[in-house]
Amino acid sequence: MFPVCQKTADRRFLRERHPAQKAQGVLHNKKENTDTVKKEVFDVKLSYLSYFFTYETHIPDGIGFALFGPWHLLWLSVIFAICVRYVWIYKKGDERKKRRMDGLTACSLVVWIVVRAIYLAVIHEAFLYELPFHLCSMAGILCAVHCLTKWKWLGQVLYTICLPGTVLALLFPNWNFYPVIHFITLEGFLFHMGIVLYVAGKLASHEIRPDFAKLWQVVLFLTAVVIPIYWFDKRYDVNYMFVNWPSAGSPLVWLADRMGNPGYLIGYAALVFLCMLLMDAGYLIVAGRRNQKLFF
Repeated sequence: MFPVCQKTADRRFLRERHPAQKAQGVLHNKKENTDTVKKEVFDVKLSYLSYFFTYETHIPDGIGFALFGPWHLLWLSVIFAICVRYVWIYKKGDERKKRRMDGLTACSLVVWIVVRAIYLAVIHEAFLYELPFHLCSMAGILCAVHCLTKWKWLGQVLYTICLPGTVLALLFPNWNFYPVIHFITLEGFLFHMGIVLYVAGKLASHEIRPDFAKLWQVVLFLTAVVIPIYWFDKRYDVNYMFVNWPSAGSPLVWLADRMGNPGYLIGYAALVFLCMLLMDAGYLIVAGRRNQKLFF
């Protein structure tokens, strides 16, 4: 039996199954003096530094950042700028530099996973919810494996499933109940950015070449992964890959409202397959010719 903190379970239940319970924003009181309001917001943000290493079981409600709020949009803008710059440098580099960039990016993903595990061990928190069973956590490991093996089927998986999943995680982060200045917030955004950087670099060097004829490999991979994870989720009442209940604030909530649970899984599977088709079709459109040579 995996150790699990009941308080952790209760807070995750509220935050993931009941979106209204998630912390969204930090100040809602209205003041006539605009300067006073700005100063108070600044002071409150500074006070959040005291929670920098605090785990979610001890994080008070109301100090998170809002989805698509100013802080979230700032993170997305910075990540986009870094990705554009990374691809530009990658394209200009020779093979040795590209291999070095690949290795450093893939290694950083594994380091983030290890650092997060150490963080949990140091603060003595239950690890049941922190296993690398989410798609993005697996993607970090898969990037490292791909960097070492160069398996073509794995490149297809990274592009067709892991890349859009990572982008969605950045757009709808499930760690937004943490303050904007927090270890988990930094780790979450930087880790997911690393996945985007690695896949973008491989696309730029044409080492990842999506192919409709190889789409069955991605379906086979997902089938082999999702079935045991679904069992694990049900057995321990966790929500890896969001197949036990929809992640709060994500489009899956809309599906669950209309199809129920577990009915939403049918729509979930359909959306994933549609995403796979669109990703490969998009690649071919951008490539512009049948040999699938990517154009940047």
